Amino acid sequence: MAGPGEFTLTSWLDPVFDYFAKQADIPTADYAAVAGAEGIGASIEFITDLFTKGLLNKAINFLVGITSAGYGIWGKPTPQRLRRELITLGQHALTRVVDMKPSDALELRQSLDTLVEGLRLGDTSRVAEALLRTPEELRQMLAALGAPVSATSLELPPTPPAPPLVRPTLEGAPPAAPFPAPPAPPLPPAAPMFRATSDSYQPPAPSVAKRLFRETLG
Repeated sequence: MAGPGEFTLTSWLDPVFDYFAKQADIPTADYAAVAGAEGIGASIEFITDLFTKGLLNKAINFLVGITSAGYGIWGKPTPQRLRRELITLGQHALTRVVDMKPSDALELRQSLDTLVEGLRLGDTSRVAEALLRTPEELRQMLAALGAPVSATSLELPPTPPAPPLVRPTLEGAPPAAPFPAPPAPPLPPAAPMFRATSDSYQPPAPSVAKRLFRETLG
């Protein structure tokens, strides 16, 4: 148990760990200091993983770890139990910086690439996307944890249909009708037909051979 007026992070957990400490034959204060600090570190890790990613996530874990462990080691006026809690908490956070799964390494690389691109272009939205979880990522994580997230919120809205093409008109004028088809060209007049008569009929002239034959006989 913590002494009177002594500030600790895990003394309120002593009743929870008292049974396990007695079974392990370890003082309750020592058991609760280590187990409770690990639980606090896991809670901080869960919150940072929920809202941050990539470089910012590693930076927060590093700052929490180096500050807690450093104060626990060199903070001499600090009570012994609090130092033990801070060192355990700091070690938990620092191990999360160097201990990376393949998915963590891939996310860190994507975060760095997006951050560099956002800084180069001066795009604050890209910078925020590189360091913070997007609403879509947050909804997916909550859904994976069993939170009541509706499936429709994870779907993109349907693409609206394209508007129909309208013939351009003057402003305020009603839509014009379609252009009429051009009229067909008129047919040329028919050639006049003449009927042959006895006055106008001329028999064909005899051939040259027949004419010579008649002249010879005559």
